[in-house]
Amino acid sequence: MKKLVTGECNVDNVFHLVDPTSFKEIDFEAEVVKAVACLQPEYWCGVFAGTFVLEGMRKRADLALLHKSLSHWFVVEVELAGHSFEHHVLPQVRCFRYGDPEPSCIGSLLGAFQDLSQDFARKILSDLPRHVAVISNLPNEEWRRALFALDTQFLTVSIYRNRNGLFAHEIEGRLAASTESLGFARYSAVTQSLRIPSRARLPIGPMSLIDQAGNSASWTVREQSGVLWISKDVGPTLLTHDSLVQILRTLDGQISLRPSVS
Repeated sequence: MKKLVTGECNVDNVFHLVDPTSFKEIDFEAEVVKAVACLQPEYWCGVFAGTFVLEGMRKRADLALLHKSLSHWFVVEVELAGHSFEHHVLPQVRCFRYGDPEPSCIGSLLGAFQDLSQDFARKILSDLPRHVAVISNLPNEEWRRALFALDTQFLTVSIYRNRNGLFAHEIEGRLAASTESLGFARYSAVTQSLRIPSRARLPIGPMSLIDQAGNSASWTVREQSGVLWISKDVGPTLLTHDSLVQILRTLDGQISLRPSVS
């Protein structure tokens, strides 16, 4: 049986692994919330029961993880080992990954993250890159490989307890967002530049950027008075004056533009 010790070598500091199969799903979900909230501090974690629909099939989520930079979020499915992967886990993941959010997602986001406004909850659903994670009570290499093919993260949470009934948690795996939003830039035809606050974390100087048509070109980023100005080096941008454009970055560092309807 797995054991761990915290601090000094003392019997009260020795924690034993709790049988992972002894948990009911609702109890395991509560332990997952505790573990993720503490060990993934860059995310806000909340109970999220919003539904998504894909090809007429509706599925309800368990949790949501909202990155504190507001650059992306995860829909989380909490699963116990022993559930059918083909008939239960996989349909859930596909629906969350490729389906459309139903109106229930707005209210559920507001319940999960009470500081959100209704407008921003809508913005999360429409604009923020959405990713999916499955968190289980036991590792499973076959699940991990199959979920990786669907751009879905797989994590395992283990629960330990000492002789006094205190609990400890362990997370195996990591969250990696394949796409994140760096923010929204406003285009000015007068300056022929996109402008965005400097907190957008764009590199200063020349860079390659994929435009709204999917073409890669050379652009230059300049900073002035807390604002980043992004200008195309050669040729027109084909953006309309005062239009809003979302700037996205993929895991490999590729930066692209996406026109926003906001």
